[in-house]
Amino acid sequence: MSRLDIPRLVELDSQFRELAKLQGFGSPRCGWVKTVRLALGMNSETLGRRIGISQQGVRKLEQSEADGSISLNTLAKIANGLNCEVRYVLVPRISLVDQVMARARERSNGAMSTGAGGTPVNVDGESLVVLASLLSRIDKRAFW
Repeated sequence: MSRLDIPRLVELDSQFRELAKLQGFGSPRCGWVKTVRLALGMNSETLGRRIGISQQGVRKLEQSEADGSISLNTLAKIANGLNCEVRYVLVPRISLVDQVMARARERSNGAMSTGAGGTPVNVDGESLVVLASLLSRIDKRAFW
């Protein structure tokens, strides 16, 4: 494990909480490329001309985006043809601080204080100092 950057961890958690408010919906079944293209009233031939591929190539790329097999570079090329941007982000299922706290508890054989249900007590500045102290005593190479 490289050096844990607690302030950055807390900052990222805050940003992810804001992002989660915007992510209340999933991807369209046919994918974003086709959804945006159709919303713009653009046919696949026009998009193909904009990005230098055939109409059939556009349909294949739309399908690969919908099934999750498209590369980020290709998606960015298509997005550019739609005057869009690709935003790539990993959104944690649980907060990063909670993940580190839980793993630290596991590695310290439960020596860290927890609240009801095993959740960390008051993830604030003081508990993060305790976490940092605890982490300093754990074999960091075997942490994760």
